[in-house]
Amino acid sequence: MSGMLKLAIQNLLRHRTRSFLTMLGIAAAVGVLFAVFSFNRGFEEGLARELQATGLHFMVVPSGCAHEVAALVLHGAVIPKYLDTEVIETIRKVDGIRLTTPILVAQLPNPDRQRIDLIYGVETDLLPEIKPEWQIDGNIPGGPHEILLGYNVAKHAEIKTGAEFRYPNVDIVFTVSGIVGQTNSQDDAFVYMPIATAQQLLENPTGATAIGVKVVSPERMGTIIGELETNIPGIQIVTMGQVMNSVSNVASSAKSLSLAIALVAVIIGAVGVMNSILMAVFERSQEIGMMRAIGASRWNIFQIILKETMILTIVGGATGVVIAMLAAKLIEAFVRRIMPYVPQGDMLRFDLGLALACVAFAMVVGIIAGLYPAWKASRINPIEAIKG
Repeated sequence: MSGMLKLAIQNLLRHRTRSFLTMLGIAAAVGVLFAVFSFNRGFEEGLARELQATGLHFMVVPSGCAHEVAALVLHGAVIPKYLDTEVIETIRKVDGIRLTTPILVAQLPNPDRQRIDLIYGVETDLLPEIKPEWQIDGNIPGGPHEILLGYNVAKHAEIKTGAEFRYPNVDIVFTVSGIVGQTNSQDDAFVYMPIATAQQLLENPTGATAIGVKVVSPERMGTIIGELETNIPGIQIVTMGQVMNSVSNVASSAKSLSLAIALVAVIIGAVGVMNSILMAVFERSQEIGMMRAIGASRWNIFQIILKETMILTIVGGATGVVIAMLAAKLIEAFVRRIMPYVPQGDMLRFDLGLALACVAFAMVVGIIAGLYPAWKASRINPIEAIKG
């Protein structure tokens, strides 16, 4: 350890409380900054993962709001409009479409289990192609009264493959043919059943909330969408990319506010560092004058003061990252309550590159904040300082 670095550390330890509070301000600022950037990265990755899990290229829905479609695709919201499944025949005639499936999403009260189930009606024989990554304990439903449970539904209800499953006031005894392995996505929350069975339960024999479409060649998707919109009036086609943009736009205001708060916190922390170091310089004027008198150059004094600011910001920044990771679950729980949609899974994850970038940014801000105190200290006249 160099002599000037050792001297800088000793100077900070002289006023432990002030140094601690200054580092705490830096830690809070860097912790917020790291949490915001980490959450934003996790949000984008989680959103892309959930859209990929849909296994479809676009959705055909009744004309309406794109946000409703995003809610349907990503977390099973119920759209109060229905498509007539007869339009599926028109869709299938378009060249370049690989598969189509009607989707009927609905909420079905289950008072016996004190919950509301999300019903997902679909052509179950297409599930292996739509959801190729699924690991299923059991089999895909092969009969009208067989169902497939998402991981969370089965876990919370403590249901095993082969068990019976009932709904009050519904004269059907379902058999659980299989349970989907945990996907950490919206897929874990649904009860899957044949589309005809879902239509029967809802007394809507030809209704569908959407028609999922997968194309042979994604490069031709624009042409296919244009042809569908021309041939079928009263529909809206939303691609998975548009769903991502829709959700991202809804969340952007909250993310921008969080980033603004983080930057304000960094500025406040920088002002705190400047104030702390300036106070130390004024208190040590005679000491600095004595150092100058016995041979220390202005550059030596400048370096010592600047090293003090670097120590404060580096230690404070590293502490802030640690605090952010320790409080990750609490931060996520808070954000999930205030944001309209947050993907499943951990949003705040430790990333060494991001952590180092945040600490480096704090150090740069700290150095800038320390330039004036360091310059002020280096300009102290040794004779006047010794006289007091």
